[in-house]
Amino acid sequence: MFVYARRYGTIEIRPAWVIGTRLVTFAVTVAVARPQMTADGLRLALLIYGLVTALAILALVLSRRWHLSLLLPAALALQIACELLVVSQIVYLTGGMRSPSNSLYMMTIISAALSFRLAGTLLVAAVASGSFVTAVWVEAGHHAAVLWSREWFAAMRQLSDADFYTIFLRLCIFFLCAFAGGYLAERLYTKDKALAHTSEALQLAKWETGDILKHLRSGVLTLDIAGRIVYFNRAAEEILGLNERRLRGQPIREVLGPHFPELVDRLEWVLTSQQMDIRTELLLRRSDGKVIPVGLSTSVLSGTGGRPRGVIAVFADLTEAKQLEERARRQDRLAAVGELSAAIAHEIRNPLAAISGSVEVLCDELDVSGENHKLLELIVKESARLNKILSDFLLYARLSPVVTGRVCVATVLDEVLEIARRHFRRESLSRLELRADVSDRSLTVAADADHLKQTLINLVFNGVEACGDGPCAITVCVRATNPPPARPAYSERGNDNDGDWVTIAVSDNGGGIPEKILDRLFEPFVSSKPSGTGLGLAIVKRLVDNAGGRITTDSTPGIGTTFTIHLKRCPTVVHHEGSPRVAPQRPPAHAH
Repeated sequence: MFVYARRYGTIEIRPAWVIGTRLVTFAVTVAVARPQMTADGLRLALLIYGLVTALAILALVLSRRWHLSLLLPAALALQIACELLVVSQIVYLTGGMRSPSNSLYMMTIISAALSFRLAGTLLVAAVASGSFVTAVWVEAGHHAAVLWSREWFAAMRQLSDADFYTIFLRLCIFFLCAFAGGYLAERLYTKDKALAHTSEALQLAKWETGDILKHLRSGVLTLDIAGRIVYFNRAAEEILGLNERRLRGQPIREVLGPHFPELVDRLEWVLTSQQMDIRTELLLRRSDGKVIPVGLSTSVLSGTGGRPRGVIAVFADLTEAKQLEERARRQDRLAAVGELSAAIAHEIRNPLAAISGSVEVLCDELDVSGENHKLLELIVKESARLNKILSDFLLYARLSPVVTGRVCVATVLDEVLEIARRHFRRESLSRLELRADVSDRSLTVAADADHLKQTLINLVFNGVEACGDGPCAITVCVRATNPPPARPAYSERGNDNDGDWVTIAVSDNGGGIPEKILDRLFEPFVSSKPSGTGLGLAIVKRLVDNAGGRITTDSTPGIGTTFTIHLKRCPTVVHHEGSPRVAPQRPPAHAH
């Protein structure tokens, strides 16, 4: 592999090779010329040759740093020309045709092939041939001025056969060396270029494949035929909670067997049977105790001749998919419950109203006392309770159309707290503390004012009821958050788009919610209160979902519960005078 290479037209520059060959030929030429150093012309030629050689090396260094495309080829051509001039003088001084220094021409020709390839090397051979003939002609006592003239051709015909064939053979050797060296340099350049392209393509493919596997959301695990781990991507590390550096090259049974025996057994079965496994679901327990459902697909890697060389396993964490499936099933159940609730309410409400009305008439017209009067009052009371349940059924099954607008949270919260104070004044004022903590009273959300008010009323009333007969403190905290808050453990997914959000947290100091029903808290008919219908929080959940938000729960037994609503924030509209203004709202609904 070459350190550096650059192409100038037909010239392929290889610095390491060029510097080496130029210095070697310079050293050999100077060494051969030492016995003839007394000749004035040779001494001057060697001085010029040395300066040009230094200039060529300097041009090579400068061209690598500043990309001077014309400087280097010109410097190399000048250096080779000076070298041929020096060699010709040496040949002239050492016997001409029979000089032992004639081989210096071949060294120059072959070394030129490394820089100028085939066409350039043949041109150097032609110049060397002319230089050799000129040196032989002058050494024979002829004048250089008649070279290549009629007298020169006439004199050449007078040469002996031995001298003629000696010169001819020398010229043939020059061109043969030029062709062989240039051809090999051409082939070397072609192969080097193909190798560079192949290496670049291979590196690019390696980078692309590595990046794809590295950023793939599914875990990828590769085993060789001996069961050692060859590849383990980042997603596999996250899913299994293990470090790839400690696993690569290790037998899978030793490093994964103690943690995930089911996964290891499946992969070893595929490795032994050489049968692919399209889809398998496993439950893997990580070292931190978390159980993860995993979808596993395996394939057999084949090598040359169809022989197996390993197994590749692709697996994905199915936790979110399972949650989505459960959520879809829950929504289906809720829809079915809603339809059933509406049908039951319509079928029961009318006869219930007739029964309740008839009993009230009997109480007014008949003179009943004692146990009979208590029974009639019980019928009226239970009829009213049943009518409330049916009303909740209808409210849950058929929510009123959503009228989304710009709702001021502080205004709605003031109305809700005032309603709660009036409702509990007769029986609970002495033990009830209602407190609002609003960071910015200009905060507005994109919601339906009636639905937001009903949601807060349900949560505040539930908080008061959860406190029982003891002291009750209800705190409603309103804050602006950005980015959207992360989902706690028990939450329902809503709108997760980036942007400003508003959180409304309703906290109580009641007994908390039992752990066994915490993850089913928003389902219908699930309640922690003995007399509760389990529809209040289900209604709250539907109201928040319709507003494009989400609701989360944080409860500690014996300490209290906090319901947090996350709603999309609306930017405040400002008058030109600078006072904030919100969009008009339709009159809020009264408490149920």
